[in-house]
Amino acid sequence: MESSNSASRAVLIEGARGGVALGACVIVLAVLGLTPSLSWLPELPLVTVALVLPVVAFGLIGHRAALRSGRLASGALAGALAGAISGGVGGVAFVVFGKSALNVAAGILLGVVGGVLVGTAGALLGRRAARV
Repeated sequence: MESSNSASRAVLIEGARGGVALGACVIVLAVLGLTPSLSWLPELPLVTVALVLPVVAFGLIGHRAALRSGRLASGALAGALAGAISGGVGGVAFVVFGKSALNVAAGILLGVVGGVLVGTAGALLGRRAARV
């Protein structure tokens, strides 16, 4: 097990890197899904990607943070940070397209909750795989 400084660094690096990358994907999905001139695009693939991508990303972020620090909590915290960043970006994207500003708070809250849950699951799976 490494020091708490190393654990904090793992949380910040993995969470921020993953959150920014996921935020970029959220921007692309927002443009494709919310632009009126692109309403001809089928909605099912966009919704599927919008649901599956964060789950996979938060799981990987949590897994990597836990592996780097040796602590399960690092996976949860890195997932929460990535969720807050990407959820905030998603909320701002809704505001840019004329929706309520409440979407920013909702995006951050949902991102943090989802990031903690899935990041923890990713960290647990990583810990289990390391034992085998």
